[in-house]
Amino acid sequence: MQIHIEEVPTEIRRRAAQLLETVRGTDMDPTGGKASLTREVTALFRPDINDVAYYEFAVDLGRGDDRRTAFTGRGDEGAKRAMPAATGFIIAASKGHDHPIAHWSLDREPPSRQIAAAAEAKGSKVDRIFKVDSLSYIGETAGGEIAGQTGQLPLPIEGLPDDIEKAQGRISSTLVRPARKAKDDSDPGGDTPETVTRGARPQRVKLRAIDSWADLRKGYAKAFGPLLKGLARNAAPAWEIEDLVARMGEGIMTGTTRRVALLEADAAVEVSGEGARLVKVEALETPGGSGAVALQVADEKLAQEVSFEMHIAYRSGLRETLPFFAVSSSTPSDRKPDSGMNFFEE
Repeated sequence: MQIHIEEVPTEIRRRAAQLLETVRGTDMDPTGGKASLTREVTALFRPDINDVAYYEFAVDLGRGDDRRTAFTGRGDEGAKRAMPAATGFIIAASKGHDHPIAHWSLDREPPSRQIAAAAEAKGSKVDRIFKVDSLSYIGETAGGEIAGQTGQLPLPIEGLPDDIEKAQGRISSTLVRPARKAKDDSDPGGDTPETVTRGARPQRVKLRAIDSWADLRKGYAKAFGPLLKGLARNAAPAWEIEDLVARMGEGIMTGTTRRVALLEADAAVEVSGEGARLVKVEALETPGGSGAVALQVADEKLAQEVSFEMHIAYRSGLRETLPFFAVSSSTPSDRKPDSGMNFFEE
């Protein structure tokens, strides 16, 4: 389900835009710095969540012959290679049920486009898309049938403990040995071997076959509940960092430069606060009408970290205020009350 980009919470838009700006021009960017976010956003769902669970941002990979060849996953007949992808994607979670950035690629088409192509090939139409596993997506028709998919459907798991974390670290071993001790190598014995299990009692789990997508969707929360809880638990530290940065600011070492993405190219940027005197703002050229600035922090030794804010006003009327603090390698971490550095020292 495509939505207007203005419907996406600003902090999630920023997360996707900043990821792209952070990897731009690095070994993680196969486009050679040509990628840019588009205004195309698709809302993705998960069977156990009523509201939008993820936002899929389409990424324009740029033009030229220096892009690496990608495969669209359409499953062309005869194993023929698909055309190189022109669009990548960034999938961001709407809240803490998954990692803030759950899936992204700059050399493969968005799952929504792969599914739409598969649905079109068989004369079907996608109404909603569900993310059901790390790399598995299902396109559903208005009638609740599968219109197309990418990746394999996960099979329900029966017998999982309610809390996976409690089972971690509990090791068991199984030994199969002769039922009686042989006299020598010439007497191997013909008895049925015995099985000896030591340690924690092994969990008896099994995969259950499913009759249909409707069957999987209905039992999804129960079948995968313990694993989904574990996923949220593993993602929690990343969300904690996101929250700390939002409240206390992102640290920048003096003498370094930080690239900051803009959500729209047409924007006015200014900095204020105690550390503003150290900061020079430089507009950067970016592809596809996207925008970014560089925050250059003067190379100065600081007795304590100094805070500053970056204020962004977009022509559309959107406003952002991003907190930062400057710190030098010689700055003690216990000088400033209520600082982000003190938090990590505790």
